[in-house]
Amino acid sequence: MKFGFGVFKGVDGWPQRWRRPASALSRALRPMITYWMRKKRQKIASAPHISNQIPVVCIGNLVVGGSGKSPLVMSLALRLKDAGFRPGIVSRGFGGSVTNLPIEVTERSEPHIVGDEPLMLKIRTGCPVIVCRDRAKAVDRLCFHNRVDVVLADDGLQNTQLWRDLSVCVFNKQQGIGNGLEMPFGPLREPLTVVDQLDAVVVRGTEYPKEMLIEMGVETTTPVFASASRMGYAYRSDSPNEHHRVTDLIDHGDFDAISGIASPGLFFEGLEQAGLSIKEHAFPDHHQFTVSETSELEHVITTEKDAVKLVHLLAEPFWVVALDSDQPEFERWLIDHLKDWSRR
Repeated sequence: MKFGFGVFKGVDGWPQRWRRPASALSRALRPMITYWMRKKRQKIASAPHISNQIPVVCIGNLVVGGSGKSPLVMSLALRLKDAGFRPGIVSRGFGGSVTNLPIEVTERSEPHIVGDEPLMLKIRTGCPVIVCRDRAKAVDRLCFHNRVDVVLADDGLQNTQLWRDLSVCVFNKQQGIGNGLEMPFGPLREPLTVVDQLDAVVVRGTEYPKEMLIEMGVETTTPVFASASRMGYAYRSDSPNEHHRVTDLIDHGDFDAISGIASPGLFFEGLEQAGLSIKEHAFPDHHQFTVSETSELEHVITTEKDAVKLVHLLAEPFWVVALDSDQPEFERWLIDHLKDWSRR
């Protein structure tokens, strides 16, 4: 059973009906849909192991759209490197043209081929990154060609071919869960009861993750952790190793602020809170920019995810803001579990 995504509307990518209560049709068909989703979960539980020596940590979501998985993966990769691990990353390469042939991402890769987020992850973390629609093939290629001791799977929580030793679900306070129904009547990829079968839940955008989950209608005994995004530093596209505080840009005049992420408003709000004067240019998540859209922009400031695409279009150097993700309790939990796993 497949569902089309052509009906998505607006920057957040949700049709309006996903925010409305259940209709008579959805109530009648929901048991069949949830049964199919439960069968899919059984296939996931029996997915073949790629390696018995390298744990796979899958970080995904139950809600369609951007919950902040990739920034979380990026932060975890850096934290694991600091802790002495050698992480590698696999991704579907959403927005790119990669199919079932695994491709290793380099800093010179084209975002329209490998996807904007995998390229961002490669540039920021320096970790090996493999993209492929078949996540199992990506893990196999990663482990065979690189000295890694842990695999971070960016998305893929519903992928039936991917074995995972730890499954982590990400929710986002701002995004929510819409009407709480499964696709195609709501934004859920799986019933919320699946949370009890996972190893951890991360709720982004709040200091009170358990309370926020309960407000969404999710009560679980699965460990729940908070995660928050913040603007780490800024750099010019032609000098990526020279880091500046975002507030240092206050005297640099007016900016054309470009944001093609899941929640562009948060980026604009952060810039304004830092004291910058901006003109907002919001685009849908994973947007492929064109020359006509960027030809008249001047003094641009943007996100890391958008920068990997704009660098091929903007003639003049521009400013990039690095977004950091803070979740110290979850990082400690993950590192402890990985150490326990290695002792088996």
